[in-house]
Amino acid sequence: MVDASVALGWFAEVEGSAWSVALLEATPAADLIAPDLVLVELLNAGWKAQRIGAITEAQFAAIAELAPSLFSELVPAAALLSSAQRWCRQLDHPAYDCLYLALAEQRSAVLLTQDQRLLRKLESVPDAADLAMPLERWQARQGLPARRDPGEGCG
Repeated sequence: MVDASVALGWFAEVEGSAWSVALLEATPAADLIAPDLVLVELLNAGWKAQRIGAITEAQFAAIAELAPSLFSELVPAAALLSSAQRWCRQLDHPAYDCLYLALAEQRSAVLLTQDQRLLRKLESVPDAADLAMPLERWQARQGLPARRDPGEGCG
């Protein structure tokens, strides 16, 4: 499963976008799940990127048109709220990110993320570090080069 920080790399040349694309290409569609909030976060990130000229209007439109079809399942946030609020309290962290943790916990999945703040918070909680993994660690396990140009491999 992925969060918006990884999914943005499918549409824009950002840090780690080549790894994001590699993940999309290597992962069976049946394995890409996320809370439905991912679409809103992804569209918002795209809007910000388009406003500063980091992506084109066509790339921004592609997020709205294509992103829903890239996930096999978008889990309603309402089904994750109870667990998410527990993570909010335990980590002292925003609910947006805690929805992803709640889903990872519920599905015994690992969240791939570029969110360093979230990863640091998880390190301080026993048994929680296994809920999320930096995209960079995933790419290393796949045997991809350690550093790639942010947009390399994206189209």
